[in-house]
Amino acid sequence: MKTRQLVALLIVALAFGAVILGAFYQERQLAATPALTTEETPSVAEKASKLAKAFGPFKGAYLAKVHLSGPIEMKVADSMIGDKDSNAVKVVHALNEMVDDDKIKGVLIEINSPGGTVGMSQELHAAVERVRKKKPVVAHFGDVAASGGYYTAVAADRIVANPGTLTASIGVIISSLNFQDLMNNKLGVKAVTIKSGKHKDMLSPYRAPDPADIALLQEIIDTSYQQFLGVVLTGRTKQFTDKAKIAARKNILRSVADGRVMSGEQALKVGVVDSLGDTYAAHGVLDTLAKKHFNLGGDDRLPLETYQLEGGLLEGIMLPFGAMASQLSQMVVPALAMLPVAAPLPSTVPLSAKYPNQPLWMME
Repeated sequence: MKTRQLVALLIVALAFGAVILGAFYQERQLAATPALTTEETPSVAEKASKLAKAFGPFKGAYLAKVHLSGPIEMKVADSMIGDKDSNAVKVVHALNEMVDDDKIKGVLIEINSPGGTVGMSQELHAAVERVRKKKPVVAHFGDVAASGGYYTAVAADRIVANPGTLTASIGVIISSLNFQDLMNNKLGVKAVTIKSGKHKDMLSPYRAPDPADIALLQEIIDTSYQQFLGVVLTGRTKQFTDKAKIAARKNILRSVADGRVMSGEQALKVGVVDSLGDTYAAHGVLDTLAKKHFNLGGDDRLPLETYQLEGGLLEGIMLPFGAMASQLSQMVVPALAMLPVAAPLPSTVPLSAKYPNQPLWMME
């Protein structure tokens, strides 16, 4: 093991030891503190309230909020422990858990995503549909909720966007690069490919695109686009019963389902979203739907609480340490940065840029 790695691991061990000793010292200090008087002693109810706020096992009826953020894909690269489930996969697992949780009376899904792969977008759409069959779902858009992010949202009962949200981008794309002219004419390099079938190297950057390849890929694009358009037309008209209104809304949606991106304000005018507002406004919409669905009374809104997503390996290890995890991470992360590991591309990089020259069709 290289000296740099040994130093980094030593720092991690020392930092962890320091946190443990600090916690032990704090425990001894608390034990040595004189007991509180009767007036200062917290009541059992207050202690239970603090526990409920910290761990949430005693909650009554509430609305759950879940965050869908970043590119929508199955796996993401992690420089420490290899590939791991993406945020999108964790959101699907969370939504599946919410279906049969009777305390959850509605779900707010906060979307901040430029899109992603077709398959994972469809997984998310199906998960939202499962929840919606039992309780109301409202989608709220942050900075961007485009393509696969919008595909997910149309399964919800209502969509609330910020006026400046970038949304829509209803379409599918396959991108590629071609280096044949550079390789052959400029560098004098010719690629040799041995393959089992003529379409096995579709979108190869080392040869000119074959018309037959383009035709096959176009068919994939067209099929995927019709799937996308179908869920948009169904999702954005499900609250209507009047056939004339349904037909009119579908015609407008078809006219803007050409891959264009629009602001939340523009999206409202063409029925791509239902209303404009921040998270507080979306909470109000969901509260109204939930109370109507479950016949609940009361003037106060049902509490909105963030639903805990499944954590990674490091999160699972650190969870029992509570506040100590924060202290430890502040010392450990700089040390880990010293380790000679390959950093993954930022999550803001579009998937089609991460994986060029592959027959991977994208909603972005």
